[in-house]
Amino acid sequence: AGTTVYAQSSPHPQLEVMDSTRFIERMEEDADMRRRTKFINEIKKHPQFRPQMLEPPKKPWKDVKPGKGPVVITHQARETGLESKRPHQWGPLGGW
Repeated sequence: AGTTVYAQSSPHPQLEVMDSTRFIERMEEDADMRRRTKFINEIKKHPQFRPQMLEPPKKPWKDVKPGKGPVVITHQARETGLESKRPHQWGPLGGW
């Protein structure tokens, strides 16, 4: 007499789906991480590579903490920001 073995279904089929979904997500994350690492290593081989290229960009504005009031910056009205650090050396004036 032959015995037939039936696959036993688990009492919680939703858990199996969740576990397989987590497994697939983890596999995708691992593949993305390997792809990212390989790309960064290829970039590092380039002769014009600088480590600053991998740093996140700086914020264009400083963070202001609430409660300290407005940030007021003053400057001299005559300065445009284009002045040189050393004043021009003028020659003697008024003579030939």
